[in-house]
Parts: sequence; C-alpha cells; structure tokens
Amino acid sequence: MVSYEDVKFGFVPPQYPLDLILETSLYSEDKGLDSIWMADHTVGIGIKHWDFYEAWSVLSALAVKTKKILLGTCVSDPHRRHPAVLAQTLMTLDHLSKGRAILGLGAGEAMNLVPYHIKWNRPVTRLREAAEVIIKLLTEDFSDYRGEFFQLEKAFIRPRGVQEPHPPIYFGANSPKTMRICAELGDGWIPVGTFMKPEDYTANFEKIKRMAREAGRDPEKIEPSMFNYMVVAKDYDTAFKLVEFPAKILLAGSYDTLKDFGIEPPGMKLDVLHFVFNPDTMMAAAGEVMSMPVEPIEKRFIFGSPDDCIDKIAKYADAGVKHFAMAMYVPSKLNRETLELFIEKVVPYFRG
Repeated sequence: MVSYEDVKFGFVPPQYPLDLILETSLYSEDKGLDSIWMADHTVGIGIKHWDFYEAWSVLSALAVKTKKILLGTCVSDPHRRHPAVLAQTLMTLDHLSKGRAILGLGAGEAMNLVPYHIKWNRPVTRLREAAEVIIKLLTEDFSDYRGEFFQLEKAFIRPRGVQEPHPPIYFGANSPKTMRICAELGDGWIPVGTFMKPEDYTANFEKIKRMAREAGRDPEKIEPSMFNYMVVAKDYDTAFKLVEFPAKILLAGSYDTLKDFGIEPPGMKLDVLHFVFNPDTMMAAAGEVMSMPVEPIEKRFIFGSPDDCIDKIAKYADAGVKHFAMAMYVPSKLNRETLELFIEKVVPYFRG
C-alpha cells in the first residue's frame, strides 16, 4: 500500500451554532486531527440559513481551549480588513495559541462584500498588496510601502508573532494570477478541491513550484494543501441524498467545471464574483440547478461510504496534497456524527 504517513487532516467547523463549533473542534483535537480552519465569511453558505460567526473571534476562543492543533482561516480576504489590522489580528492569534496560527488569504467573494457595498475592484492586485503589507509589518522594524491600494509610512506592529519569520500564509489560489502570488509570497497553497481534478492539482502545483524557483524561493517550503467539502455516511445512497442539492448549487458557481462536463452554465450569475445569499437569489438558483446532471457531483465531490471517501481522498493525496481541510457538507444536526465517521473510518486508512 502507498504510504500516506506525511498527509495531514484538518477540520472546517460547522457555521452554526457556537456550541457545536466548539464541541466538534475540541473533539477534532482530542482525536488527533492536525488543524482547524474557519471560513472567514460575513454570511454562511446555505439553502435557508446563513448564520455565521466572525472567524478570528472564534479562533481566539479555540486558541485558549486547545493545546496543539493548528488554527487557520480558509480563507480571509483583503477587502473587509485593512492588512495592518489583519496583521495585528494574526499576530494576536499566534500569541494566544502559542505559535499555532495560520492566515489563509484569497481574492474575495461577492456574498461577503456586495450587500455591504465594500469595494473590491481589482481583487488580485489588492490580494498581492495586502500580503506584501502583512509580511512587511510582521518582519520589519519600521515599514514603508507605496501601492495602488495600501500605503505605509514608518509603520510597525508590536510584538512580532511567535512563529518565525512570521505566521505562515496560505493562499486560496485557483487562478494563474493568484497562483503566482502564492509562488512568490506563500507558505502554503489551499485551493478548493471541488473545482480541480487530481491531475489538474498536480499540474498547477508544478506551475507554482516553477514560479517559486523563478522568484528565488525554495518550492519545497510551500505546503500543498486543499479545502474539500465532503459527506461520509453509512452507504453511498445516504450520502448522495444529503449532498445532491447543495452540491448542485455549489457547482453552478464554477463555470469552468460545468464546461468540463459539457454543461451550459445557468442563466443567472452563480459564480463567486456575482452571487449573494438571500431568499430571492436562492429561490432563483434552486430553479436553475434542479435539472443539472449528477455526473459532476459524482466526479468532483468527496462523498459516499467510508470506502468511497477513502478512494477519492487517496486520488488527491496521490496527486500531491499533503494537508486536507475537510468541511462536512451536511446540516448542522448531522455534523458531529459525520465528523465521527470521518475520523473513525476514513482517517485511519491514511494514518496506517
């Protein structure tokens, strides 16, 4: 059997309620998972319910309740917080957790920004500038910076983070431009697995490593990670019933994925650059996706019995993924039992 001893598993807690987030996170550490990743959203992803707690506050609470598990965002954006504030927040979590903080950064999503009229024009440029500012503030005594969106003048953050030279930054990079930012500035790469075939993951990480070498960086210092939605149940049919409709909603937002399967994208804009959650948009989206074929779900989602999930995760591990951040794509009331099944029946295969 192929050895997966260096593969790590993280848990993405449920969106709501707070006691379930804390319960499942503490259970994850107790059972030996490697990391906890909070999505950093203004609103939750859901069909009817969009409750969501502020990610860094929850991670701070977890920092004082846990002892060894890594704590990160998956991912934050450079629009809702000035990078100086984000740098200070990251540094604070690193101290609260005694050196276990990770910053995940991405270009942003309409659902968290558009309803609040938060500007996010030129998101890739903002992402690069924000990352550069954060790194400067956490590694330099006094920083000057002149960018299109952000400027610094003899700016500083005190104290430094616990981790040297700074807490790691992982990029949720799914496009060529953001992958270049990851190659030049990142400590880890954490794209969305649903939108990337295993062979594409391998090819894209090879591109990141090549760009890192071109930038004079050691590509081996960039951890190949991945965010995945999953539903593990006692059998395939039970898992499919749980995943079918929410998976269609999510897949409808990836036009490139639909094109891979020869499917015409829905008439309304469901991609992350346009879609926002409210009763009107969800009702329209439901009507758009009801007739979508199931093949993209079967090919791109990790779901099914424990053996089904092992097989799908192994394909990504074979493709080079070293750190999985797994979100249980089920209603809150099923999150704990789904997590238990994952930890008890899936993870041991990879832990030998």
